Amino acid sequence: MIRDKYLQQLWDLLAPVPEPLRREWMFDYEEHFRQAGQEGSTEEEIAQELGDPRLIAKEMLLGYRVEQAVSKNGGITHVSRAVFAAVSLGFFNLIFILGPFIALLGVLLALWASSVAIGLSSLVAIYEGVFGEAFTKVQGIYVAITLIAVGMLLGAFSLWLTRVVSRVTLQYLKFNSRVIRVKIK
Repeated sequence: MIRDKYLQQLWDLLAPVPEPLRREWMFDYEEHFRQAGQEGSTEEEIAQELGDPRLIAKEMLLGYRVEQAVSKNGGITHVSRAVFAAVSLGFFNLIFILGPFIALLGVLLALWASSVAIGLSSLVAIYEGVFGEAFTKVQGIYVAITLIAVGMLLGAFSLWLTRVVSRVTLQYLKFNSRVIRVKIK
């Protein structure tokens, strides 16, 4: 009875994972119960030896989210999911992962917004050159070209920085995941 309850709880907690992978993981735990039972351990002893299914599920979800983010080339959405999976493992991760990650996301968002704003301000320069009195038509076009170029350069830098932040965050999450596994075992 303890075995069934333990495995069902673990199965339910791993709901975000695709079913084929979840079945593969669950097979390992079912096999552990079977082998330890053959060796004379009670279901209660086996469950205690394995540990809290909630903690196991959180660790497995972190590994899954990190691998998913790596396989998706570090997309910021997948990296964010991995960060939140890491945060669920404890207060330490809340402070040392989530805080800096949100700060970096704020910087990235500001850079992307600035890039778009500078690019769009070229329209104002063109309008001012054609209809306004601040620029001549030629000056308006040159200012617009300059603003578009600066916006594109800032956009390219923002893209590069986004990829770097994703890569570094994933590396840190992998390291953090290994440290947590070592500490738990």
